[in-house]
Amino acid sequence: MSVEAVRGGRGVAATKGGYRYAVPRLPRPLARRPRLSERLASAVPLVVVRGPVGIGKSTLVAQWFACIPEDLDAAWVTLDEEVHSATRLWEEIGRALAVAGVVTPFGDGGTSRRAIRHAVQAWQAPLVVVVERYEQIRDSEADRGIAELLRSCPNLRVVVCARDDMRLREACRLQGVESDVIGVRDLLLTRDETQALFESFGLVLDRQQLDDLHRETGGWPAILWAIGDALAHEPSPWTQPVDEVVREHAHDWVRNQVLSALAPVGISERVFRFTVLEQFDDDVARFVNGGVNPRSVIDCLVSHGLLMPTPVGTRRSYAWPRLVRSAMLSLFATEMPHARRTLEKDLAGWFLERGDHARALTHALAGGDLGRAAAAVEDGWLALLAGHHQALEAFFESLPAADLARRRKLRTIKELSVSLLGAPAGSQGTREVLGRTELELIGRSTDARTALDDGLLALLSLRLKGDPAQAREVALRLTSIATAARTAHPDEVDDLLCPVFKEAGVVHLLAGETQKASDSLLSAYETSAECVVPGARTGISAVLGLTFAVEGDFAAGDEWIAQHGAEACESPGTELLGSRLAHTAQALLAAERLDRCGAYEALERESRSATPPSDLWFYDLFARAQTELLWGDRIGVLHQLSAERARRAHGLEPGSFAEALLVSLEVDLLLSLRATSRAGALLATVTSEQPLVDLARARLALAIGDHAAAQRVAGGRRWDESCSRRVRADLKLTYAAALLADGRTAVAVPELTRLLTLADSGVYRPFALVPRDLLVEAADVVPAMGRVIDVLDASGIGDVLPRQVEFVELTPREEVVLAALATDRSLEEIARTLYVSVNTVKTQTRSLYRKLGVRSREEAVQSAAVRGMLPPAGDAAGGPG
Repeated sequence: MSVEAVRGGRGVAATKGGYRYAVPRLPRPLARRPRLSERLASAVPLVVVRGPVGIGKSTLVAQWFACIPEDLDAAWVTLDEEVHSATRLWEEIGRALAVAGVVTPFGDGGTSRRAIRHAVQAWQAPLVVVVERYEQIRDSEADRGIAELLRSCPNLRVVVCARDDMRLREACRLQGVESDVIGVRDLLLTRDETQALFESFGLVLDRQQLDDLHRETGGWPAILWAIGDALAHEPSPWTQPVDEVVREHAHDWVRNQVLSALAPVGISERVFRFTVLEQFDDDVARFVNGGVNPRSVIDCLVSHGLLMPTPVGTRRSYAWPRLVRSAMLSLFATEMPHARRTLEKDLAGWFLERGDHARALTHALAGGDLGRAAAAVEDGWLALLAGHHQALEAFFESLPAADLARRRKLRTIKELSVSLLGAPAGSQGTREVLGRTELELIGRSTDARTALDDGLLALLSLRLKGDPAQAREVALRLTSIATAARTAHPDEVDDLLCPVFKEAGVVHLLAGETQKASDSLLSAYETSAECVVPGARTGISAVLGLTFAVEGDFAAGDEWIAQHGAEACESPGTELLGSRLAHTAQALLAAERLDRCGAYEALERESRSATPPSDLWFYDLFARAQTELLWGDRIGVLHQLSAERARRAHGLEPGSFAEALLVSLEVDLLLSLRATSRAGALLATVTSEQPLVDLARARLALAIGDHAAAQRVAGGRRWDESCSRRVRADLKLTYAAALLADGRTAVAVPELTRLLTLADSGVYRPFALVPRDLLVEAADVVPAMGRVIDVLDASGIGDVLPRQVEFVELTPREEVVLAALATDRSLEEIARTLYVSVNTVKTQTRSLYRKLGVRSREEAVQSAAVRGMLPPAGDAAGGPG
């Protein structure tokens, strides 16, 4: 068949330059690549195999060509350096078709596109034409001609090997001709293909060698083949580390293949200078080229497939293949070290002037310019903290300790950087709090940008060091400055407004000030377009969802969680930003509506989140405890809550919102377990006046029958505007329940009637935390309450917080003895441990039995466990009390 003629080159020798019409000889050995062969064998009329030198375009197509069916006619043409026009292209294709025996050789003037079209249409049988080195063609008429030929000849398929294919594929698109492109990412060998290639060389790779080899080469076929061929001829391969092996062969390949292909510009410093830039546009290219138009160099690199043009907005950007750049950059450093260091420093200054602090830092470090590196860190710390941790880490490793000690701003940035990399909070060193004078100075600068930049850094540092009072004071001051600057001169501070408002909002959320938090966070979202932090909108929408869920504005919470999902979809790579907080918010919202499945599904997603807990961690615990209180393992989550409070004791400021939230949760869990004694003892240790603590006090009073105290505590705070709507609803229901329990039905009815608006909006959780017998009593006077009870029953909610539980109050010594009785120690051993006599222990034990209403040690332990009076496992007293 004619295909064999092309494969073997028969009939080619008599033709001048006949090698151009034969399939290139394949290197041996080769790895099979069925995933790409299938695409080449598809019915798509045009397949473009695109990539730079050494990526294996021709090898892949020749490998596929050797295996095509015998009944398929085919022709191959390799364009030489003299073929640039449409006329010459059709001449070459006509000769290739003649050499392959597909058609009768054309006479003089018979190689026009029209003649070829008539010949192909007359042939009728399926036909494949491979055109290699198509990047030589610079005539748009050729692109249109191929597109028209494919449209008019359904039996024809064309496979093109090129370093650039944009014009040809666009011409086909305009003609309605389908096309496919096999690009650089496709041509890189996969791990399996790399393994197969080395096995074909007789080399065995272990998993680590394969991973290292693939990481270092990126799967570049020419480099991998060269390495395999070299190692196959060595008696003891792998005596060198993989990175050294790759570097050696990559350098040889760049010298012998890449640079020689780039003549006359390949051996000049101009090409090497561009390798300092991983990605660049025309502006920086001109600077690198000494202010001279770099178009000739860029066009040369693009034509050889070594620079990949990538549109970025309305501008065009260029990027190097990783391995090519790495090898050429290393050669640049070796052969022209001074020139490279000078260029790196110059680039650092160029990027610094334009506010690109990340690239300025990278080039300053590469050039050893610590002065410019420090300036980049101090000016652009926010963007660097958001996404350039490795560069920051390298900078601080390079910075002398004496320089760091003299510059407080750099020390603070380092602390924040270390914390973001996961170092424990206690490892940050000495706590540097701001003095009153320093606090007063924030915002006093006549330069609003300086005030916001320094203040934001101080705010983040205070959050890191666990100083909520100062953090809140700075947040209030910064919000005022940012609001004024947003109106007066927004252009000067537009990139700082979003992070300032966002971090201030988080500080308010940490303090439970949900109204202030939502105001700041909404301002952050409105100003996020200019933010330098990637994915800012995605993260802010998640925090807003949580804020509104905690506030009790559940419709707004739903809207912002949905917005978070939409933002994550629109901005690939940002889906993890705020995801943990979004899942927490979803769990809280589901619990409010008694959606058990929704709450547990959200908690499951939250537990699988790849992002670590933030300083808003207590909201995660809040959502979990709230869900378990309604449906789950109350004892388990109570122990988890106690352990978390103990573990984070150093960070829980007395009187803080976090402390109040955890205390209120623990009290609810203890009351649900009928452990009123432990609940009372816990509240006795808390001096906070937070509304949540008063809610816990009111619920305890209602549980033990002190209705007057419940009315006084809950009634006094139920209209407090400092409370969130969520907490106010709980206080109002507790107050109404206490009125009902106290026989004040006439006063309770209007309260209960107003609260039914919660149920009308689908919110039922607050009703679940009212003693069930009181809800039944309420339904007798407010019939609509019966519907609420039906919903609770349908949702599997029992009597979560029962009332009239016997209140057992133990002395501190009796609590210690009770904990000891829960162990397997004898009374004598307990006495020795507590440094008292056995008779004293017996007296305290009898007092315990009397208060618990039991007659034996076993009954005492069981009764105490049921009441929740025993500490979590492992906390039993073991020392003197």
